[in-house]
Formats: sequence, C-alpha cells, structure tokens
Amino acid sequence: MPYVFDLWSLPHQRAPQGDWRSWVILGGRGAGKTRAGAEWVRALAEGPTPLSAGRARRIALLGETYDQVRDVMVQGDSGILACTPPDRRPQWKATERRLIWPNGATAQAFSAHDPEALRGPQFDAAWADELAKWKRGQDSWDMLQFALRLGTDPRVCVTTTPRNVAVLRDLLASPSTVQTHAATEANRANLAASFIEEVRNRYAGSRLGRQELDGVLLQDVEGALWCNAGLVGAQVRSAPPLDRVVVAV
Repeated sequence: MPYVFDLWSLPHQRAPQGDWRSWVILGGRGAGKTRAGAEWVRALAEGPTPLSAGRARRIALLGETYDQVRDVMVQGDSGILACTPPDRRPQWKATERRLIWPNGATAQAFSAHDPEALRGPQFDAAWADELAKWKRGQDSWDMLQFALRLGTDPRVCVTTTPRNVAVLRDLLASPSTVQTHAATEANRANLAASFIEEVRNRYAGSRLGRQELDGVLLQDVEGALWCNAGLVGAQVRSAPPLDRVVVAV
C-alpha cells in the first residue's frame, strides 16, 4: 500500500491531463513536491500506469547541484529510491551519476551550475527540482529544452518553491505549461504539528510566509504606487483607537 501512490496522492501531486510540455508544481515547504516529482519519474520509468500514459527510457534529473540531486531527488526521504518497491528499485551508480532500472530505463543526474553538461545527451523526460533558486537558471533551463527531444511527447516536471525570478515567470506564462499548487498545510499529515504551528506563528501574513508556506509567487508591478513589501511593512498588530484616526478629504 505505501507504494501505490495513485490511491493516496494529493490533488496537486497528480499530473494534469491533456497536452502539455511542462508541469510546474508550486508549493510551500513540505507540501510534498519532491514526492510528486519522484513518483512521476518512477511512473514513467516503470510505465505505463494511471499516473503516466506513456513510458520514458532516458530521464534527466536536474537540481541546483549534483549533491542535491543525489541527496534529495535520488536518496532523500521522498526521493526515487525511497518511493520505489524493493522488487523494482533502480540501482544508483554514483560514479556515473545515474539510476538504472531493472527494465533498462535510466535517469542521469545534472547540476544547474553546469548547463553545458546538457549539451550532447538527449532525453524523453526530465525532472527539475527547485528551479527558482538556480544561480544559472535560464542557461540550465534552455539547455534542458534542447536535450528533451526523444520519443513522441517529451515532458518535464518542475518542483519548486516560488521565487520572483524571470525563468519561472516565463515558464508559467508559456501556453505549453500546466500548474498545480499547494500550501504547506496540504501535506500536514506527514509533517510535525509543532513545525506547522511554529512557522505559522512566526511568518503568517508576512511576505516570506506567503512565499515559503503558501507557495505563492509574489510579483510587484514595476513603478506601482503600492508594492507588496511596502504593504507588509505598514502592517500593525491592531487598529488604532478611532479618536486617533485622521481622515483626509
């Protein structure tokens, strides 16, 4: 039962139906983004399943660094190895930075610090984790697009906490992109209650809280009279007494 993700996955962790090139999962910290990406890769490698109508033979795993790909996407608590049943678990070959499934499917690790490494290889699927914090985000994303050229319908899953960066804004605006979203609380069953209480008490209502907990992409319009940072800075704990309110006419 723990490995039958189709039965207990949350709505934002399920790939949308229809034609799309990129699926972006925006979510707060702990919302289950990594598990969704790992299960999507597993479904494609093992496929076809209800989560994946097709099958991928060559998959790219792209994170900010090689260590983060290994420690989070591959070997992490919600990574590919942890979510795969023992009888079909892929083998991680550290020297090759590659996962190899018993059926021959492979997944190769790449670092967003080294976009040139994506020149040459080609894939029919990719999982990109924490795109919004990549230092060379645009370069790495562009090189990945050129590498996604195998099969009849190459696709990429992007799992990220939102940040107001151009590469993410442009991706979300693309007509070939679909999106799912969830706040941290959506996955509260798998999180410590004290964690949720503490971070909500500290950050609820703040710009950081909206981004890191609610998973909201905050965008200020250039030249606007009011910006989000200014509104947050003007917040007070309680309204002043009415006899101290001055109304300008």
